[in-house]
Amino acid sequence: MAKRVVLKHTDKFRIQIVVVTWITFCTVFCLLPLFVTILNALKSSDEVARNIFAFPQITKIFSNVVYNFSTAWDAIYSAFGNSILLTLIGATVDCVLGAILGYIFTYKKFPFKEIIFMMYISVMLLPSIMGMPILVPYMRTVLHLNDTYIGYLLPNFAGGQVGGLFLFRTFFAQQPKSIYESAQIEGANDVQIFCKLTVPLAFPIILYKFVGTFGALYNDYLWPSLILSEKMTLMPIMLSVQDRFMGSPTGGGAARGAVYAMYIISSVPLIFTSIISMKFFSSGDFAAGIKL
Repeated sequence: MAKRVVLKHTDKFRIQIVVVTWITFCTVFCLLPLFVTILNALKSSDEVARNIFAFPQITKIFSNVVYNFSTAWDAIYSAFGNSILLTLIGATVDCVLGAILGYIFTYKKFPFKEIIFMMYISVMLLPSIMGMPILVPYMRTVLHLNDTYIGYLLPNFAGGQVGGLFLFRTFFAQQPKSIYESAQIEGANDVQIFCKLTVPLAFPIILYKFVGTFGALYNDYLWPSLILSEKMTLMPIMLSVQDRFMGSPTGGGAARGAVYAMYIISSVPLIFTSIISMKFFSSGDFAAGIKL
């Protein structure tokens, strides 16, 4: 029989000190980049060039903020709008297709269902970058979709629904089948069952997939850089604008404060989606939805 170990009060206190100290250090370390970004968005280019950790002159904060954020917005507003639109479309379509496929592969019977399912999810075994040498020339020369929103979204639709299928099927399989059998006895068809029963029950997991896909598409740099040229999304534009704003090493003719303002503006959509979804992430509904 194992002997029960009881910690002394002094040992518990020492452990608590170590835990609190470590958590505090990690929190400060994680928040330091955010603090530096906000701090430098309040400063002029010369102040940023001198010391990124120094505080700005109080009398110039308002004028610096107006200049930095207006300059940053003028440089990225078009790409910012493109990213929001394409990301919302991509995340929504991925969730819809994944949920429909998850419903079909869970509740419908057809020949070779498991084999087809394994073929679907086998795509997840390969990193997306391995398909770029074939996908890029195929989209450009065969489909002639270079620098088009359709050309940008189609591969995202194709790959995003695979992860959704795996996630949703795993969740749907845990739902009591008696609920669906009762709905069928009452005369509900597949469309009614899916829209009025499956989606409401799976809303937390759908939201989880939507937020993850939204962040991945919004932060994507490689694929839009390869397929888009004029209708560019935010991340490739930000890097080119950053190089232009940084100017010379001495700060002359630069807009270094606008670089940090640009970072803050670009983070707003992700902050917004996180705040909205946090209500479900911290609730029992999300805990039920994410149980796999």
